[in-house]
Amino acid sequence: MSGQLFFFFVLIFWVGFDIYLFFFHNREISGKLQEKRSKYIMLAFVLSGMFGAVAVDGSSKEAFMMPFRPHRWVGVASMIFAIVVRFLVVRQLGSSFAIDVGALPGQELRTDRLFRVIRHPAYAAEIAGFLGLALVFDYPLSSILAFILPTTGILYRIAVEERNLEYIFGDAYRDYCKKTWRLIPYVF
Repeated sequence: MSGQLFFFFVLIFWVGFDIYLFFFHNREISGKLQEKRSKYIMLAFVLSGMFGAVAVDGSSKEAFMMPFRPHRWVGVASMIFAIVVRFLVVRQLGSSFAIDVGALPGQELRTDRLFRVIRHPAYAAEIAGFLGLALVFDYPLSSILAFILPTTGILYRIAVEERNLEYIFGDAYRDYCKKTWRLIPYVF
């Protein structure tokens, strides 16, 4: 199987999983949550990065069709990592996971397992996945767009979520923030 074909298989699975989460997973809970706008802003940045990277110019398509070198395989592995971690986060949160921001009455703040060291493991993995996408494109402008725009949208979404979680959980969330990293242990 060619690298490009395997990449498209992984990309379709990643996008398909995110479409499922966006449109179908826990819709009844999402309807009851407080903030809905940030998901559309994040989606706009993600789509702009993905499609902008492809539409840059004809040279980017030529670069993409070149044989896969090791760094491009690392990029695909990063995309697979993003899918797996996002799936594990959804499983860990169970019925509490929703695409919209907020919490239902009686919902607890999760600080265990995947959330023990970093507060946003799914977003950290998604950023790693977009870095992988940038490696696969292997063309400077495409790679920059594929990484920077989605990461900007994710960072915006994190800011919205953290304000909301602090409002809902108060001191418990502030204490949790003191013990954990936002995305990258010992860095950020």
